[in-house]
Amino acid sequence: MLPPRAKHSTCMPFGLLAKFSALLLTALALTACAQVQAPAAPEEGLTGATIETRSLKTMESNPAEAKAFPIDTFYTLLVAEVAGIREQYDVALANYYHQAEVTKDAGVAARATRIARFLNARQAALRSAQLWAELEPQNAEAQLALTAELTLAGKLQTALLHAKKTLELGGRPPLQSLAATAIAHEQLTEQLRQEFSRLAKDYPLDDEVVLSYVMVLRDEKKFSHALSLVRRIQERHPDQLDAPLLESHLLVDQGKRKEAISLLERLVSIHPSESRLRLQYARLLIREDLTLARQQFAKLVAQRPNDGNLILSLALIQYETNQVEEATSLFAKLLELEQHESAAHFYLGGIAVKAGDFSKAIEHFRKVGPGSDYVEAITRGTELLASLGQHRVNQDWFNTLREKHPQQEEHFYLMEVEILRKSGEPSIALERVEQALQTNSTSGRLMYTRALLHDQLGNAQQFEKDLRNLLEKNPDNATVLNALGYKLIEDKSRHTEAYELISRALELEPEDPAIIDSMGWIEYRLGNYSAAEKYLRQAMEKLPDHEIAAHLGEVLWAQGDLEAALAVWKKGLLLNPHSKIIPAAMKRLQIKDSVEQHASDN
Repeated sequence: MLPPRAKHSTCMPFGLLAKFSALLLTALALTACAQVQAPAAPEEGLTGATIETRSLKTMESNPAEAKAFPIDTFYTLLVAEVAGIREQYDVALANYYHQAEVTKDAGVAARATRIARFLNARQAALRSAQLWAELEPQNAEAQLALTAELTLAGKLQTALLHAKKTLELGGRPPLQSLAATAIAHEQLTEQLRQEFSRLAKDYPLDDEVVLSYVMVLRDEKKFSHALSLVRRIQERHPDQLDAPLLESHLLVDQGKRKEAISLLERLVSIHPSESRLRLQYARLLIREDLTLARQQFAKLVAQRPNDGNLILSLALIQYETNQVEEATSLFAKLLELEQHESAAHFYLGGIAVKAGDFSKAIEHFRKVGPGSDYVEAITRGTELLASLGQHRVNQDWFNTLREKHPQQEEHFYLMEVEILRKSGEPSIALERVEQALQTNSTSGRLMYTRALLHDQLGNAQQFEKDLRNLLEKNPDNATVLNALGYKLIEDKSRHTEAYELISRALELEPEDPAIIDSMGWIEYRLGNYSAAEKYLRQAMEKLPDHEIAAHLGEVLWAQGDLEAALAVWKKGLLLNPHSKIIPAAMKRLQIKDSVEQHASDN
């Protein structure tokens, strides 16, 4: 479907199409007899007809001048104009772009450039602008258009050359955009920096030039110089808003947020309808005063009621401040406007979860598309389904995801298996891993997951077999070495083997708290209590965890320090009140009274 003209920028003056087409049609009607040459006699060898018409620029500025075009060109341009009137912009562009190349006419190239820019046809716009600037090197508009297109294409050095040419011709090139692009894409070379500095010296009263240089100074962290320049602009032109906006950024860069907020607060009171100022003010307030930020975003939404970005910002603030009804209304508005739909569905899903409406939450989560919230939505939605026991629905969802994203097949299998494991369905999870391995037979992650499931199901031999297979492929996998070594600690006859595996893992990953915990535990089982305590305290410091606490407490108890052991176990229970490991250890060690005491404490 062709785009409605109201949704496009005004850089392409299609409002002139009807007028220009009427002029063309009038010219054709009035001059058909006088200007269409009669066919030449066959003996003269002339076989075509030509029609004389005016180029676009000539037609607008000096109707008396005329340029001869072949009649095919004339009719092609006429078709382009009619297509423009009918909003068939792609046809208009194709005809003008082709004829610009054929005729090398500046007016045709200019019109092709404007149409291409209107349609965001970047490649055509760049080529047409280059042709236009070549044909009319002294035309400021041509140089300006080429500067803009070169900037968008990332050809910044060349863009700056044409920007300088535009300035010389009295035009106003988009130097701030050029500087911002260079900074964002890390293309601000030393040569570009020097050029911006030179331009600022040559055009000290041109705000656009000076502000672009300020952006360069900001990137160089030369804040004092930058601030002096923007404040000088504000003294000359108090109503110039780019300068104070840039000043607010400079103040924030220096950690002077309160000064920036005060500056913007004053400007917003002077220019209440300037949404750029209010938006920057609202953004800064988010970290300082969420209530006031919400008020500012509410005013912005009132000014621009269909701006999805503003609606989403306000909705998120309402969501974070538990204004559920207002947030719901705003997210629903985004769905109505068909803007930020995935984000709206994600947060509406979260609201439904809080309300206990799991079916509605799942419905919203399933409508979240690829993006920053996609995996989280899938995780939350499938976990809800698992909690409801709807494993078949979950499987269908994951099957759909694997078909939709075949390159992520392994990832979605692992997600599904983990959800099944956490929901107490290890047997179904194992079936799904076996299914996954049929098409991902070399996946180490799937094989490791299968090993853990075998362990959970009590299949010790299969657990060890999978880990041994993994070690054959990668003997320096510290995670696998540690997992196998830790498992072998259970068998007293294999303690020496367990120690060797864990030692090797610790050599490979000396800072991993899980491996340090394993080393402490094997030292304990070997009767080396002092070494065991050292390792387990180190592990607990790196990763406070209830399982490590269970081990450390038992080592302390074995050394006769029951009070220290109880303190460690209590800390572990605070970390995880639902821990089964600590009460089991205490019960095994026949510390019954303490088990009851800790149970009552928690």
